Amino acid sequence: MKQIKSHVGQVFRFCLSGVVGVGLYYLILYSFTEYIGIWYILSATIATVANYVSNFIFHKLWTFRDLDTTRIKVQVAKYIVMISSLYVFGIISLYTMVEYGHMYYIHAQIILTIVVTIISFIVSKKIFTTKEV
Repeated sequence: MKQIKSHVGQVFRFCLSGVVGVGLYYLILYSFTEYIGIWYILSATIATVANYVSNFIFHKLWTFRDLDTTRIKVQVAKYIVMISSLYVFGIISLYTMVEYGHMYYIHAQIILTIVVTIISFIVSKKIFTTKEV
């Protein structure tokens, strides 16, 4: 029961801290695209970097309560691989959904956010809770 409660707590903290990153993402995406006139793909790229930097900090320290700094280089490397993979998946999917699916870029991004969040939780949990052997 304690393990289930701990897991639910992690999911809650992951989602709550993710809301901060996602809020930052959408603020940058919309502002840069609509007000500054930057192409939505470039805006999404800038927003993604800001989102993932804030997420790494929140997830390491708060979501998974990993205060150990001895493995941080390995964690950063694994996290970069994860976010790079999710970025490529997300940008290709966003472009495809907007250009070929004729979706509004915000609607397409909302769908992608849900998919990426699920994948990111599963992989992040492994990054921040698995001890190196």
